Amino acid sequence: MHRSRQGCRFVGQLVAMLWLALAALPSAQRPLRPLPEALAAASPELVDRLRADAFTYFRFINRTWTARVCEALADVTDAPIVRLHGDAHVEQFAVTKDAWGLGDFDDTTRGPAFIDIVRFLGSIDLAARQRGWTSDREALFDRFLEGYRLGLSNADYHPREPGIVRRLRRQAPVTRAAYLQWGESLMQPMEEAEFKSVVRGMEDFERFIRRERPELAPEYFTVIRAGYLRIGVGSATTLKVLIRLQGPTTAPGDDVLIEAKEVTNLEGLGCLEESKTPQAVRVINGTRQIGRLKHDILAVGPTVLMPAAAGRAQHWLDWWIASWEPSYREVHLSDLRSVTDLAEIAFDSGVQLGANKTVAVREQALASVVKYEPRLRKETSTIVDELLAGWRELAER
Repeated sequence: MHRSRQGCRFVGQLVAMLWLALAALPSAQRPLRPLPEALAAASPELVDRLRADAFTYFRFINRTWTARVCEALADVTDAPIVRLHGDAHVEQFAVTKDAWGLGDFDDTTRGPAFIDIVRFLGSIDLAARQRGWTSDREALFDRFLEGYRLGLSNADYHPREPGIVRRLRRQAPVTRAAYLQWGESLMQPMEEAEFKSVVRGMEDFERFIRRERPELAPEYFTVIRAGYLRIGVGSATTLKVLIRLQGPTTAPGDDVLIEAKEVTNLEGLGCLEESKTPQAVRVINGTRQIGRLKHDILAVGPTVLMPAAAGRAQHWLDWWIASWEPSYREVHLSDLRSVTDLAEIAFDSGVQLGANKTVAVREQALASVVKYEPRLRKETSTIVDELLAGWRELAER
């Protein structure tokens, strides 16, 4: 047994050394590091994941990454201000039974188009490294930018279904009962007072949502179970609650899951436009404007969901609520079987990000992409180098 542990340790060290060697580029002057308060709030399990995998680290430090992109391209003053996804990357690509595309709009806002472009290019770079496709990196960049330009020039263009979407859909579907059981397994315990607060919050939310959805069953928002939700990477330290509702009937088979989430604070990121609407409203707006994956319920929600929110979210519009779709499945890097899979996701995501732009800015945005494409590629490479330096620094602690 002792020899087995030693052998496993050696294999782990070898894998780490190979990954580090692959990531080793000219040393960065300023490693990209997580915000200290975010790292301090991360669970030990998440910190271990950050140390083990550069792409997970990339997902965790989006705020630091965005601030660096703003700084690197501060002299680009002619880029149009557009609706951004805010955290566009390969593992935000998701599939449901009837749709596919980028999801998770926690960080959506308005700002220069290069924020989304550099973020997605960075994710392509890191994905290509992890999967051993570094020689295809520039071609993959080409494919994403081709899609982005096509989306800008032809907003009605609909990409064909990527092969990876068909493959993931062919996997055995989860039964409704198994889906609900899985959801409950994610619910972390809360105090009785907090649960009662969730119930009151849902009563308030029901009065609000019925203005738009009067057809919902009378007891639809009856709370069956609820608990804290502590999943995710970029949103791991965000306050979240998962709630099982009665849904259309009293039969347990048609219960629904909804997630209530405290909005991400984007204040202080220099090149982003200061929101003219309450923070949670920007999430709703971005999801509806850019997103292809539809939620049956998507709205702002009540702060009174939890006493634990005291001192953090002080306004009704600092929370948002979205229903979960049982067939939802995010793509992970391990799902990519070939460069073609990554290229199809890159192209499709580019189209989606380009096509959502308003008519008023499309021509300007297209000209900006053409003008600054070499610069965007170069800055992406530099910032990825800095990110890897920050990741190595954490991994070696």
